[in-house]
Amino acid sequence: MRSSPLRYPARSLVPLLLGLIITTAGFAQEEEQPPEPTAPELAALQENWFAYFEGPADIVKPRVDEFVTRANEQIADLGAQNQRIASDTLEAIRDNFRVYLSLLGVPDVEREELPEPAAVYTIDELLQAAARARQARVQADDAQFEVEREQRTLSSATRRRDAAFKDYLDASPGDGRWLAGLRLLRVRTAQAIATRRLDILRDSAAQAGDYADALRQRVDLILERLGPDAGAESLEDLAAAVATAAETVAAREEAAREAQTAASGLEVDTAEGRSEQRLLQQRALEADVRLAAAQIALAAAEARRYFTELELGSDVDISAVEDAALRWSELRRDVEEQLEEWKRLTGDELLAVQSIDRTGRSRAARRVLDQRIETAQETLGFVGNLGGAIADLNLLMAAVDNAIADYSGGFRLWLGNVGQAAKTAWLRVTELADRTLFSVGDTPVTFGDIVQALIIFMLGWALSRGIRMAIRRVGQKESVGRQAALYTISRLTHYSIILLALLIALTSIGLDFTNLALVAGALSVGIGFGLQSIVNNFVSGLIILFERTLRVGDYIELDNGLTGT
Repeated sequence: MRSSPLRYPARSLVPLLLGLIITTAGFAQEEEQPPEPTAPELAALQENWFAYFEGPADIVKPRVDEFVTRANEQIADLGAQNQRIASDTLEAIRDNFRVYLSLLGVPDVEREELPEPAAVYTIDELLQAAARARQARVQADDAQFEVEREQRTLSSATRRRDAAFKDYLDASPGDGRWLAGLRLLRVRTAQAIATRRLDILRDSAAQAGDYADALRQRVDLILERLGPDAGAESLEDLAAAVATAAETVAAREEAAREAQTAASGLEVDTAEGRSEQRLLQQRALEADVRLAAAQIALAAAEARRYFTELELGSDVDISAVEDAALRWSELRRDVEEQLEEWKRLTGDELLAVQSIDRTGRSRAARRVLDQRIETAQETLGFVGNLGGAIADLNLLMAAVDNAIADYSGGFRLWLGNVGQAAKTAWLRVTELADRTLFSVGDTPVTFGDIVQALIIFMLGWALSRGIRMAIRRVGQKESVGRQAALYTISRLTHYSIILLALLIALTSIGLDFTNLALVAGALSVGIGFGLQSIVNNFVSGLIILFERTLRVGDYIELDNGLTGT
């Protein structure tokens, strides 16, 4: 039996070929790797020269030390004056590199994680989570502001780098080119610092924003999983808290009245008196802010009590709860409308006091200025806390709405929401009606006054129209002479009713017509300026009606040839 001479060589070639393929692939990968960056030469900088200083801190640091050492040795080859300039510039570069290396060593920002959600939460846990969410949002906004500021810093550093690069290209060979390269390195390291800071701040801002969003979502989840705090003991505590809050509101109302009285009764003939007046006015504003905070706290206490009663299935008057919710909503809206004004006035007061020159002022005057600053700062603190209290009240109102839905059903809640929306709309209309549009003398004229006057005038017009139609029906059955007389009566009645309705409408908005001479003078001015022809035609018509030279039913012919009845 003869064996083939190719069997064993073929088997031995397979591993050899595989080894050659793997070795070739390895060489190809090694050839594809970028070459190691070389230290830049300041007199002949190449493209992408700063890549030598980029990478992890443990790799960049020895490169920086080697480059600075070599650059320090090259300074000796410069002229005496250039050596001093180069030494100062190199020292600034060392400082920049120290900061840059420290930023390269900053670890990545760790993501904050929330604990697993619970099955049931209490009102206190809801408010605590909401406070953390607000604080996280403020921190996220601050981090984003830092990002925007660092972006402006990087833009400025980039412009300086571009200018330094242009100077480097324009520099003459020799010491000038070397010094220009050193200055370019200084601004380039400053740009690298700004770039690294921006990357760190962006990462931090993104993490802060994600955490704030997660907390906001957790607050929404807690709101859905709210449960009662406790049993009857909790209801008694909540009722006591409502009573205490009501007493606080009464005390704040009295304090606000006293502050307003004090602020309006001071002499302001001197600079010290005016400064004292501003202090009392700021205290009155602070009293209003603290009163609003007490009212918000009372509404929150009532909301917590109603929520607990609804969750425990107590006998609750849903209509009373809905009326209370409407009252809370109006209070929240009123306070929110005043918040910005309070903040603006207090900020203006703080800036005004801080800009006052205290030179030559007495000790008492300086003490008043210090009190004004302290009061304004306290007011700003109260205003800031008030914003958080309003946010908590919004959550409590949402919790009460959910509890009403669970207690009385979805349809009952829908009816309640419709009724509440109707009441809110009516309140908006009444507020608009009470808003002053203009004043006539000392009499303010509101939107409601205008509507009332229009209604009275339209009623007078409708009454006049009805009487004229009745007279017209009677006149159709009479002779021509009687028709003319009835027409005269109809017109006079119309003018009289319209005039009377106009006077009543204007009187209803507060205008005083007792001084007829003033009214007659105004009418005379109006007639003299542009109503002559209208008044002339009107009076001529009245004369014709009374003289009866022309009557209804007469056949006439005008000068232009027009004829008719």
